[in-house]
Amino acid sequence: MDPCLRQGRYRLENKLRKLIKTLSPSLVELSHDLSAHPEVALEEYRTRDVLCEFLHRQGFDIKKGAGGLKTSFEASIGKAGHPAIAYLAELDALPSIGHACGHNVNSTISIGAAIALSKVISPDSARISVIGTPAEEIGYGKPELIKHRVFQPYDVAMMSHASTKRMSYRYMLALKKIRIRFRGRTAHAATYPEEGRDALSALILSINNINSIRSSFKPYMRANGIITKGGTVPNIIPDFAEAYYFIRAITMDELEELMQWIQLAVHGAAQATGTKAEIAEEGYTQYPFSVNEKLVSVYSDVLDTLGLKQTDVSPYQGIGSSDIGQLSYLLPTLHTYTPIGTEAHIHTPAFRRLAVSKSADTGIAEGALVLAMTGYRLVKNPGLLKQIKQARKPI
Repeated sequence: MDPCLRQGRYRLENKLRKLIKTLSPSLVELSHDLSAHPEVALEEYRTRDVLCEFLHRQGFDIKKGAGGLKTSFEASIGKAGHPAIAYLAELDALPSIGHACGHNVNSTISIGAAIALSKVISPDSARISVIGTPAEEIGYGKPELIKHRVFQPYDVAMMSHASTKRMSYRYMLALKKIRIRFRGRTAHAATYPEEGRDALSALILSINNINSIRSSFKPYMRANGIITKGGTVPNIIPDFAEAYYFIRAITMDELEELMQWIQLAVHGAAQATGTKAEIAEEGYTQYPFSVNEKLVSVYSDVLDTLGLKQTDVSPYQGIGSSDIGQLSYLLPTLHTYTPIGTEAHIHTPAFRRLAVSKSADTGIAEGALVLAMTGYRLVKNPGLLKQIKQARKPI
């Protein structure tokens, strides 16, 4: 690297470090406040207001209810136009166990990165925004914001997720949420059972059919469900039964292939039991995550510059689904992982506690610094940003 360029990067790194060190106490306080006041999907009003107030004090213009989604927001600073970077702040907690996915950390990292970046570039050189995205846990927020064109003005989106690992990317599974419903005919279960058509038995048969084909599933195909309705009392043959399933696969094509398996299993059960079956899709289909290799390489280089070693683990290990998948096909999207400790997995009370630990507080500073430096490189190198946009893959 050219010595002048190296010296310039060193000065920037030090400046951003100092900015984030100054911000850190308030960022940690913000993260802990969010954890202490968790709000589930589409009810994140207090979360929205607290984050908007924090950003407003840092000079950001605030628009609440972005895209018509009441608990979303768009906080921006700098000129309208390009380059334009969107940092994502996920808002919702999980029912019963609060911020056990670490969204208090995720959103604080994005806010810290956006504020720090805004202070090292001139206001007319770029537009820096924080987009508050509700309802990630139900796969709703980002697709709804996409539908209403909230992300249309932006060149790139980025965030970092609280984790036990340090990773520049990880693959994700496509996901459909489906209701499997059977309708039969009621009868007295002891006196006239032959007159009934047992919807619950049909549903159980369909579940067994699904289980029987699991050995034929391709790698990363998943089908997990629960029975939500199965009758009222034992002496009435139920005329209605329902299961709720999440089905997943590594590609959209394989998700459709799995869906065909499910349909055969369900309708075969209906035919065998003299009942009627339907499969109803619910909500948005979540897409697999499209990894922009050029954007990932920029983030990875920042990690190397800072001497931060990535965890040696496959990007296919421990993968799930998220509504950020759709966004990754609209514009280049970075979804990284910042370590906050090693002793817990997401969606557990232990991870909720980990997300307000000293190691999580340290992780906020790391994540904000790396995302801010990544954003800076994109703002200052239009040619690089153009290459990243050209590397985006359509679905």
